[in-house]
Amino acid sequence: MIARRCFGLALAALGLAMFPPLAHAHRGHDAMTVLTLAEDGAMTVSHRFEAHDLEPALAEIAPQAQASLDDPEAIEELKTYLLAHFSVSAGGTPVPLAIASVEIGVRDVRIDYSGTVPGNPAALELRSTILRDIYPRQVNQVLVRRGSNVQTLRFAGSEAKVVALR
Repeated sequence: MIARRCFGLALAALGLAMFPPLAHAHRGHDAMTVLTLAEDGAMTVSHRFEAHDLEPALAEIAPQAQASLDDPEAIEELKTYLLAHFSVSAGGTPVPLAIASVEIGVRDVRIDYSGTVPGNPAALELRSTILRDIYPRQVNQVLVRRGSNVQTLRFAGSEAKVVALR
């Protein structure tokens, strides 16, 4: 009876050893930005992050504030940081962005900006280096929507990418 119980425990331990615990897995750092351009030139830029990636980064983004998504000073610095690390240009002219909304949840953080693209440009030039200075392996995806056309860009460096609008 004891031998059977020991054999059962040994078999269970072997089974657990064959499957590494998932709690230690981390999928890496990434962020999602959705840029929506209306026919009239109105543009929204929505940056979306996982709170567990963003909150530790606040120590470097806002060193004088608490590294907490609950600290208004840290959030103000984060808004400024995002404007400095994400840009949109049309025809070589930068498109000014202004804060539209901030939503801080338990798991997700969403910061939206708005702007207006003048005229009817053939393309937009985008650059996203968000959190690349903090997490060297950071990957930023940017979805660009205009009408029914959707394009996805992947930024893993400091490169600029051009999106054709026509």
